[in-house]
Amino acid sequence: MSWTVLRPTLIYGCGIDKNVTFIAQLIRRFGFFPILGRGTGLRQPVHADDLAAACLQACLSPAAVNKAYNLSGGETLTYRDMVEAIFQQLGKKPRIISIPLPVFKILSRIMTRLPVAMITRMNQDLCFDHTAAYHDFAYSPRTFRDNDMGFERPINL
Repeated sequence: MSWTVLRPTLIYGCGIDKNVTFIAQLIRRFGFFPILGRGTGLRQPVHADDLAAACLQACLSPAAVNKAYNLSGGETLTYRDMVEAIFQQLGKKPRIISIPLPVFKILSRIMTRLPVAMITRMNQDLCFDHTAAYHDFAYSPRTFRDNDMGFERPINL
């Protein structure tokens, strides 16, 4: 049996993802977004539509048989830059509050609904090379900042 494994990075789009949509919901609701430290961790958000296209391309490519691929987005940006781009997509001026780690630990105990894992990774680089996917089945993802992020359907927190 032939197989191909696709490992996407931070997925967004369609308003149902757990990261970018969550950030957009908080921005809509409160008008600002808190980050831990400076938010310097690198991200490569990949749109769900690009992943769907990659699935089709990989299925049609003999070069993709029995291989695994990292599928990252078409742009590398810091966590802070990603949050600023979400503000811009929502038509809002970026209002980002940096929270020191000791203060965050106190707040996380108080606010149990915070996605702690997402927040603690804000300053970690989570980037992957998708060159092999480009060569084997022409994977070419869009950039994060210059497209529709799929916020047309608001989802309640």
